[in-house]
Amino acid sequence: MDAKVLDGCDLATELVREVRADAAEDRFFTNRANMDMADRVISIVALVFGAVCVCALLAHVLFV
Repeated sequence: MDAKVLDGCDLATELVREVRADAAEDRFFTNRANMDMADRVISIVALVFGAVCVCALLAHVLFV
């Protein structure tokens, strides 16, 4: 907040604005954490799928 003196209405408006900014920031970081977790899960699933495909291809080449 500025160093100027705020009357009651301006003070309430400024406090509401700060609370909304804090809430938006919290939502951003929560969404970011959820996206990071989803990215990890997708990466693990893709890695496992790739390993299964490589093993299947190797087994096909060696044993068929």
